[in-house]
Amino acid sequence: MGLIRLFTSFDGRIGRRNYLFGLVMLILASPFSVSAILSPNPFQEAFGAIQNLGFNGLLWSLGLLIPLAALNTKRLHDLNKSGIVALLFYAPAALSALTLFTGWTPPGFDQIMSWTLTLAGVMGATSAWFLFTLGFQAGTNGPNKYGPDPAG
Repeated sequence: MGLIRLFTSFDGRIGRRNYLFGLVMLILASPFSVSAILSPNPFQEAFGAIQNLGFNGLLWSLGLLIPLAALNTKRLHDLNKSGIVALLFYAPAALSALTLFTGWTPPGFDQIMSWTLTLAGVMGATSAWFLFTLGFQAGTNGPNKYGPDPAG
């Protein structure tokens, strides 16, 4: 599979090696990722990086979400799961980012934010589950409804 298709197509399946390769490429391409991974408070780190890199740095990182979603979707397809399952990964982070960047809070969100440690734990557990499942679990043997086996 070519690099452009790897990062832009939501069709088909990819194996663990291509997934982990793509993930490392995206981590290296993001101005926030390394500092966020090493930071105990990734959102605070992101705000500091935005101040240093400006709005263009933020747009660049947001643009990397599309290739990440393509990778996650194709890897989920290899596990014979719908790409919609990726919303479990994106939803907690998207809700927190929306609140931090816009100041908008959905009804009842104040109560949710009072459970910051719980929300952070859910986000961490979801991320760990995704990394384990997508990065290390073997895909479906043989063809499935999403395409032929990427292992051949």
